Amino acid sequence: MKKLGYTFILVLVLGYFLKAQSFKGIPLKLKLAVEKSNSLKSPILIGQYFIGAPYLANRLSKSNPEKVYFSFTDFDCVTYVENVLALYNSKGNHIQFSENLIKIRYNDSISYENRNHYLTSGLEKLVKLNILTPINNPFNSKYVLKNIDYLSKHVNNIKIDKSKLMNIEKSISSRPIYYFDSMNDSDTYNLIQNGDVIAFLSTHNDLDFKHVGFVYIRNNKKYILHASQEKKVVCISDVTIDQYLLKNKKIKGFQIYRPNI
Repeated sequence: MKKLGYTFILVLVLGYFLKAQSFKGIPLKLKLAVEKSNSLKSPILIGQYFIGAPYLANRLSKSNPEKVYFSFTDFDCVTYVENVLALYNSKGNHIQFSENLIKIRYNDSISYENRNHYLTSGLEKLVKLNILTPINNPFNSKYVLKNIDYLSKHVNNIKIDKSKLMNIEKSISSRPIYYFDSMNDSDTYNLIQNGDVIAFLSTHNDLDFKHVGFVYIRNNKKYILHASQEKKVVCISDVTIDQYLLKNKKIKGFQIYRPNI
């Protein structure tokens, strides 16, 4: 795994710590879990460490200037995946973790407009940082074009530059989103591995994705390890991924990304 660079420099991190939730470092027990996951080359072990943590939505800043939110005790589906991947690539180093999380969550600078609100942007950033590799592509999946504008339609804060959000939405809308629509095909099913990141595509035209988590294989069946809005906790899904797809009418399909370990 390539070591993440230090271009998003420590000065940014420390400067914003003063305005952010206090970050007290990685707790010892979690640090040991991170070190074990690195030795076994298994980021999903960190994901399992957080099982039982509460699901809490809308914890990230709604203000501008943005305040960085750090927490190992509560997650939504996106912050859960962000934290697991940032921790794994930190190898247990406190400063490296905070830098990783900021790099994953933001572009260019720490501000509301530069946060990766859309999962498309967040996944692209993780690929750019060489943390994930996309498995879905034009050769083995379907695609859809969307008119993304959910965020710009719902943001009312006058301190937020909506034109920047609209430019991001326009960029996402200009490109096809590739996805698998089921796991019934044996080639697709066999392609998916334990610990892969799975992102579920929304049926809504104004929104790219509905949910995200990790693939968790148990007894040769594939489940989701995720911060569940339904269960209000980090957990392993009661149903398999294919059952989850059938059950959720607001999901069109899914993308798969593999952690670079």
